[in-house]
Amino acid sequence: MTGDVGGELDLGGLRRVYGTRGHRLFYTLVCRRARHWGWTEPGQSKWRCWRAQRQLEAVLGRKLALPPDSRVLDAGCGSGVVARRLAARLGLRVTGVDLMDFHVREARRLSTRAALEDRTTFTWGDFHDLEYADGSFDGVYAMETLCHAYDPGRALAEFHRLLRPGGRLVLLGPAAVPRAEMPAPQRALLEPFLDAMVLPGARHYTTRTLGALVTGAGFRLEEELDATRYYLPTTEALYAYFRLPYAVLRRFGAAERWLGLRSTVEMYELRHHVAWMVHTAVKDG
Repeated sequence: MTGDVGGELDLGGLRRVYGTRGHRLFYTLVCRRARHWGWTEPGQSKWRCWRAQRQLEAVLGRKLALPPDSRVLDAGCGSGVVARRLAARLGLRVTGVDLMDFHVREARRLSTRAALEDRTTFTWGDFHDLEYADGSFDGVYAMETLCHAYDPGRALAEFHRLLRPGGRLVLLGPAAVPRAEMPAPQRALLEPFLDAMVLPGARHYTTRTLGALVTGAGFRLEEELDATRYYLPTTEALYAYFRLPYAVLRRFGAAERWLGLRSTVEMYELRHHVAWMVHTAVKDG
């Protein structure tokens, strides 16, 4: 563990991160409204970032391994890109929860446009404490959102409660190596970034402790996959695309309004000290 467990929701901070015009434009124009990284297979071009995003969504679907009409919770759904993908391609019934009201409105609007409102539902909610009944879902996933959890153990316990016996959990996202193993310059770069992006979860676990958090919440850990080699091509491509634009913005003092760019450029220096992990777990009956 890398900090005291148990905190409070910083809704204002999250709104500063996701509500700024620059951040929203970055995810709309650059990422096609998705808010997650990409998965590139060996031998594929790293420059096709949108394909990499779709491939990561397909990886999630395979790890969930659920039949059509299964009920699935998207914990931190953003604008619902992943939920719609799983609904359209796999026939899942996805309920997305998010703390940003504008994300929820956008997700509903886009699902209506895609004629998927019968398979996707979006609502405001804090995934540490949801009002759904025990065993409401066959699957739960967090696509790069557990890092925003102010109490990851509590969030995982809530996921466990919400799953039926035999239900499946998939977590995808970054985890830093233990701070003691990180060189001082990289550590000094990481800490203010975690504050700026409101990532308290990333303080509470590392590459070595996240699996223990999952089992500590009652799950049986089925797989703990270090998928960094599949994520790194996206890291490299985005850095190459945006290094110079970000330098220009910084020169004119506008960089703080473009946190999406900051995460792709400044965090490039941490690429060998952060692993991208995929955890698959089961709630035994």
